[in-house]
Amino acid sequence: MAPTGPLDTIYTAAEAAKRLRLTNRGVIKLGKEHGLCSRSGRNYLFSERDLLALWQILREPPKVPKLPTVKAHVSDLRLYEALTAKKKGPGRSKWEATNAKNKELREATKAAVEKWKDDEPLDHSNRDPAYWTPERKERRRLESLAKKRGWMART
Repeated sequence: MAPTGPLDTIYTAAEAAKRLRLTNRGVIKLGKEHGLCSRSGRNYLFSERDLLALWQILREPPKVPKLPTVKAHVSDLRLYEALTAKKKGPGRSKWEATNAKNKELREATKAAVEKWKDDEPLDHSNRDPAYWTPERKERRRLESLAKKRGWMART
């Protein structure tokens, strides 16, 4: 085989990386992926032609402008249906169930607060764990809830 021409400048991976402003590993990976490098033992070598080809691979393709989206025409029937349709809400039955549940909670809380009305008030500054029995904790929670919701006069 006769040589076709003079040999281009040969670069090591570090030199090629410096020239392309990439990392050594990045240049080697691209070169192996596209067959644009030579290998001598553990060393990867790149010719001037290899670097030019790698540069072409790295180039960003031109952007193609997006075509404008075309909206479908709404038929008269669908437009009429959309304009005259009743808006659907959560439904009366769901509202009634929620309202009944809230009413039960309100009544139970009011009854519990009434039951404790004649008792001495809780000592909220008391930090003794023995003082805060489960009954007193529940009373404090319900009284706080009743005050927040306005079911009981604030004191």
